Amino acid sequence: MTPAEAIAALDRDLAEVGEDCTLRRKDGTPLVEKDVTVRASIRGLHPGEIVGTVTHAYSKAVISMTQILAQGWPAGHVVIPGAVDPRLPRVNDFLLVKGKVRQIMFANPIAIDGTVVRINMLVAG
Repeated sequence: MTPAEAIAALDRDLAEVGEDCTLRRKDGTPLVEKDVTVRASIRGLHPGEIVGTVTHAYSKAVISMTQILAQGWPAGHVVIPGAVDPRLPRVNDFLLVKGKVRQIMFANPIAIDGTVVRINMLVAG
């Protein structure tokens, strides 16, 4: 499967069974927030996944980079070769799900041939 095929398949699935959520990054000051609407699949954790500090208040989320790239989120980013891509969600970013603010605790970008095709996240709140 090519990266383009994987992205297209995920986007189709998210369009069918996902929901609109807001990905938010706070930019150093309380009043500056950078938002983008993304399609996401949100699922609760299975009982075996609730271990250590992870509780039933955590959820798994899957998103695509499609909306992030289309909207140029976060505005003002600079992609530097060899550095972490600032367009990737990161710990302490937020995902608003059904109006509820959920903090991103872990983000795992999945790539094929160097192209991110999906992002698996653990969100809390």
